Amino acid sequence: MILAGSCAGLALLVAAGCGGGSKHEAKEQTVTTPLYTYQAPADWTATVAGRNSIVKNGPDTLVSVTVLPTLKVYRPKLFPRLIGELDEVTGELAGRLQGRLTAKATMLVAGGRVRQYRITHGDLVDQLTFVFRGKQEFLLTCRWQQKDGRPAACDRQTSSFRLR
Repeated sequence: MILAGSCAGLALLVAAGCGGGSKHEAKEQTVTTPLYTYQAPADWTATVAGRNSIVKNGPDTLVSVTVLPTLKVYRPKLFPRLIGELDEVTGELAGRLQGRLTAKATMLVAGGRVRQYRITHGDLVDQLTFVFRGKQEFLLTCRWQQKDGRPAACDRQTSSFRLR
């Protein structure tokens, strides 16, 4: 098993809180930690605590990054095996949330292949993007109220995410 922090990280996601969507997100702020940077809407409230960050817009809309350790050093050749582990862990999370896994895909973020999922639970949607480097897992989360629609901040976070 490559993952160590995923289950704990997903539990943190559930406890992280939430924030109400905005359709007008033109101006941006740069969220910076010693390990990564990304762009978020300028009018959202950002908090950086060590290696982790959260940028909120009200009680139910947010983007965040949680950094977790892995059991082994990640190498790109491990990606096919990692997909199976992530699919399982994310499916279990959807069950614990009494929700359903509504999307999963492989994409490129920060110059490497990553796995992205969407879980719909209650009135909320969580988009989870898993980025790996060395012995670290970066969990990029975007959360929104289903009725508000997916904020542009989700795409901006993943497209601007850079490892330092």
